[in-house]
Amino acid sequence: MARPKITPKNQRRQNINILLICDGKTEINYAKYVLNSCVSSKSNTIKIDARKLNSIEAAQKHIQICPTSFDAVFFLTDLENTQLSETKINSLITLQNSAKKLSNKKTKWAVFFNYPSIEYWYILHFAERAKSFMNATEAENFLKQKYSIYEKPMPRNRQEAEIFCANLESAINNCNNLDTTGHLLPYASRITSHVPLTNPMTEMPKLIDMIKKTKPTNKN
Repeated sequence: MARPKITPKNQRRQNINILLICDGKTEINYAKYVLNSCVSSKSNTIKIDARKLNSIEAAQKHIQICPTSFDAVFFLTDLENTQLSETKINSLITLQNSAKKLSNKKTKWAVFFNYPSIEYWYILHFAERAKSFMNATEAENFLKQKYSIYEKPMPRNRQEAEIFCANLESAINNCNNLDTTGHLLPYASRITSHVPLTNPMTEMPKLIDMIKKTKPTNKN
C-alpha cells in the first residue's frame, strides 16, 4: 500500500486570526460575510473576529480573555464629518500612536479610515465616485441611488454578501483609479493615515492588502 503523501510543514494551509475593531454592525457584517469569504488564499485561511470595542484598552482586555491567539489587530473607523471636534481629533491621534507602539513582529496593530463612512467603500462596488460628501448621510443616500435595495446594516447574511464579493475587485480598482487630489480634509495633516485623508476616501484596499499579507506569527 502506498504511503499517504505528506505535505511539507511550510506548505500546509494555516489559519490567520485577525481581530478587527469596528464602529458598528455594518462594518462587522462586511467583515463577517465578505472579507472572511473573499480574502483567504490557497495557503492561508483568514478568520476575522470583527466586533465593536470602544478603546485600545477594551481590545487588549478582549485579547486577554479570548482563547484565540491573534496575528493582527486592526481598527476600522469612519470619520463621518468634514469638521471634527478637538476631542475627537485627539482621540484619533491617541489611537494611532497607541497602535504604533503596540505593533511588533509578533502582532501587527494598525488603524484604517473611511470618509465619510463605510458606505463610500460600498459605493465603489457599483460606481466610480470622487465627488465630495458633506457627511455620512449623503454617502448613504448616494449608495441607495446605485444600489436601490441597500439598507443598514447590509450585508446581513451570505446571500446579501454575494454582490459585494463579486464586485470586490472592481471596488479596489475604482478606489485606486480615482483622483481626489486637492480635497484634503481640514484635519488631514494632524492624523496619520495610510493614504491622504481626502473627501472622499477609504483605506479598505490597504486594510485588505494588510490582511492578506498577515503571517501566522503567533503559531508554534
